[in-house]
Order: sequence, then structure tokens, then C-alpha cells
Amino acid sequence: MSRGSVWAAGLVAACLAFATAGCRGRGHKDYDRVPDADVVANGDARVDASIGDAVTLNPLLAQDSASDDIIGLVFDALLRYNPGLELEGDLAKSWQVRDKGLRIVFHLRRGVLWQDGKSFTSADVAFTYRAIMDPKVACPFKADFSLVSRVETPDPWTVVVTYRKPFAPALSAWAEASILPLHLLKGRKLSGGSFDSHPVGTGPYCLVSWKRNQSIELKANPLYWEGEPHIRRYLYQIIPDPATQVLEMKSQNVDTVNLSSVPDQYRDLSRSASFREIGRTFRFPGFNEYEFFGFNLLKPMFQDKRVRWALSYAIDRKALIDSILLGYGQPCSGPYVPSMPAYNPRVTPVPYDLGKAEKLLDEAGWKRGKDGWREKDGRPMAFTIATNQGNKVREEVATILQQQFARLGIRARVQILAWSLFDSQYVSKKNFDTVVLGWGLGMDPDQYVIWDSKESGPGGLNFISYKNPRVDRLLEEGRTTFDWKKRVRIYRKFHALIAADQPVCFLFAPDSLSAVNRRFHGLLVTKTGCMWYWPTRWYVPKSIQLYP
Repeated sequence: MSRGSVWAAGLVAACLAFATAGCRGRGHKDYDRVPDADVVANGDARVDASIGDAVTLNPLLAQDSASDDIIGLVFDALLRYNPGLELEGDLAKSWQVRDKGLRIVFHLRRGVLWQDGKSFTSADVAFTYRAIMDPKVACPFKADFSLVSRVETPDPWTVVVTYRKPFAPALSAWAEASILPLHLLKGRKLSGGSFDSHPVGTGPYCLVSWKRNQSIELKANPLYWEGEPHIRRYLYQIIPDPATQVLEMKSQNVDTVNLSSVPDQYRDLSRSASFREIGRTFRFPGFNEYEFFGFNLLKPMFQDKRVRWALSYAIDRKALIDSILLGYGQPCSGPYVPSMPAYNPRVTPVPYDLGKAEKLLDEAGWKRGKDGWREKDGRPMAFTIATNQGNKVREEVATILQQQFARLGIRARVQILAWSLFDSQYVSKKNFDTVVLGWGLGMDPDQYVIWDSKESGPGGLNFISYKNPRVDRLLEEGRTTFDWKKRVRIYRKFHALIAADQPVCFLFAPDSLSAVNRRFHGLLVTKTGCMWYWPTRWYVPKSIQLYP
């Protein structure tokens, strides 16, 4: 079956056939030299590969990257970030911050329609705020709106948000909050209802189908306020094995692949002359993501800071970067990556020092037995290192940590779990000993929802259960201070405190690595990435479209 005939067979069949459909009968074309390269055309599709399925398509509940990928295409926020990492209007065309940060006035775009044809108004924004703060909804970013005292809508195109005290990350919070449709959700169940899997937004793409653990298909929204996307279809194909993703990319069954978790595949593709005929590779310095080895601080073993520091000393970060990332990354010492202004340059990554690790474990009472393994009060020093399936980097990190800890006389078992199971049954329920995971950070340095002790409850992102009153105070101060220089000083103190506590072992900030099929034109490539505004910019010239 040719790839073109898959689409001819119909959209439902396409979702099932894409994973195995081939390119038979299609000869190589020079995607860089086509007669209509500069003619912006409508049509074709983008097929994206993901190691895991979305957990939910409800913006109120999502806290995983797969869910966010789809939600970001179906929904809009009031604001968004541009390639210069500056805020610009999305559903709001303009805004003013007044009364020293106590009020924000948003002026909404007129003529915006929901994907079912109903008009978007300020009432939807007010409803979204109420939904976020609903005590029955375990919204992971509820704390970002906790200082709001009221949201007023003087007319259909104006929203006035009043805060009890100045809240520095306010604009960033509104940039990350997808706006919900009042007319579809008023009086309905906001969590656990049909909207979780049948969303309706104002974004560039509409949901067509969601086949769990197989694919999510979207179609271009003809009512989108910025204009219907040129790329008419989007398929989010669930392929847990990154190596298989790359094979599918080489066969042109997949168009875009995130290679950050498989740096060896990135290296090979970037050096392949045959791949360069059909695809482009991209490498950008990581600016908002880091990987870590984290502890469940409810476990008595990890409540002893000496144990946490010992395990941190036992990790050879340079070896991890050289052997696993192949040099595509840099070590980090705390909750910010080195390129972020809030990163504290005086805090250095924990050095590899087995001698210090041995000494700290001995001081903590974890002594080596005659067999060389450590124990305390008759209990062996043993724990599980859990991580998600499909992320080769994390899987390899977990395995190497297991080996490095064994040198200290520690028994560690590696547990690899499917993402949806790992997130819902282990991380969210605190049903783990240790994890290898990563954080993708927002543009604002505020990290209240990750580290504040009040965020350690059900549904909170502080799933390691970290608590430090000094950190809580700094996080509160940082989010109520508007002076940027003062904020940087506050967050650098916060960085130093977190590094001193070692509630997680900060490992490295990986480079962003990806590949894109060459038939796509209109890419906006900047130092911060290549995916900016793709729904409104990308197109495929008619002569090289693969999906009629």
C-alpha cells in the first residue's frame, strides 16, 4: 500500500495504517529544488512520533509532555512566547499591568471562534479561572492563580484580573493556561468527564480521533483566528521505541522526531548523506530542561541528607554526558539550566568522589557487611530506580547509576515502565523509591509548583515531597517581587538552598536534538528552536506533497 492510498482510504483507516504504511513507488525528489518551492500551498500532513501516549486532553489536568503536545494545538492561551522568549498576544491582542502589578487588563481579540462555531468572549476566561480554582479539580498549576482575588468581565472583550498582592509570574501563568469553553462545560463535570478525551478549543487544530496507545489525529481548524493551517492533517503516532521512530523517519512514514533521548541516532543521521536528501537535523543548546535522579522523601532512608549527598557523590556526571549524551549536553548543579539568568554560577555540579560517598554512608550508619553490601539495623540498603519506557537516555542513566551505586555496596533495581502507567500509578501516587526523570521549565524562573511544600499533596508537582521553610519563603518572595534584578538574586539563593539539600541529584541539561523531513518549507529557525509558529508557517509545495 502506498502512503498516498492510506489517506485515500479515509481518515479512520489512516490512524491505523500509518505505522506500517510504506513509500513504495515514490522515488527520491530533491526537496530543496522544486519549481514551486516559494508558492505557499495548502494540503499534506505532518506525522509526529512520540514514545508515549497522552494521559488526558483536558488542559485542567495535564502535566505530561505528550498531553501538552496535543493540548497546545487544540487550545490557545491569552498570551504566548515568541522566538525571542518574549511575551506576545494570543487570544489577548494587548494588555496592561496596572497598580504596581495588582491589576492586569487584557483586551481580547474579536471574531475568535471556538471549533464548534461559537464565539469566544471574556466569559470563557473568567470561567477558566473558576475551573482552575475549583476544589474538586486537581489542577497542577492551581498555585499560579492562588493570589487572584477576582476576575471581572466589564464587556465581552475585556478581562480585568485583580491580585491580592503583586504576582511577578502572572503574565507567564496566563500564557500557560489554556482557555476553556464556558458554553460546553458550564454545569458539567470538569474532571473525569467526556471533555478529557473530546476537547474543543480555539487552536489551529481540531481533534479527529484518539486511539489509545496508537495515535491521535487532528485536522486543520478552518475557523482558526490566524487562518487555517496550510498543513491540513496532523498525526501523533505512538512509537515507544526511539530506534523504530528513526527507521520510520528514514522510510518517510514519520516526518518529525525528537532525538534528545537517542543522541547516537542524532549523530548517525546528521552524518548520513542519504538521510540529508530527505531530512534535516537540528541541535540547540538546552535552555529549559534538565534530567535528575530523584528521591521519595517520604522514605526514611532518603530523609537523611547524608545518604542523598553520598549518592550524589557516587554519580560521575561527566561520564554520563560523554557516554550517554555523546557530549550533547552539560552538567547542571540545581533547578535551573546554565543558560537561564536564575542559574547560580557559584554553585558547582557535585563532583564524582567515591571516598566522600563511602564516608557519608558510614556516618549515616549504613555499614558494609562481610559480603560487601551495606545494611543498617539488619536492613539492607536497597531500593528501586524507576523511569519511563522509551526514553533511552533515562533508561541508560538508570542502568549506569545501578552499577555506580553497587560500588558503594548498595543494591539498586532498575524498573522501566510505560509512561502512562509510570505517571499515573507510580509518580502521581508516590509509589516509588527513586526515579530518573526530567523537568521542562517555563520561561519565568518561578518554580513554586515544583518545590513549595504546599504543592506536595495529591496532584501536586512536588511529588518527591520536598519541604524546606526557607525555600518556601524564597519562592513566595520571588513570585511577589517585580524588580527583575531582585528576583534573580532571590532565585539564585533558592538555587543554592536546593543544591545544599540535594532532594534530587541534578544530572545534566541535554541539548535539544531533532529531525524534520525536508519537504516542509517555511520553518523559522532561531537559536531557541525550529518549531516556532509551525501551524501558521509550515507548508509543502504541491509538487512534493505526500498526502493528497
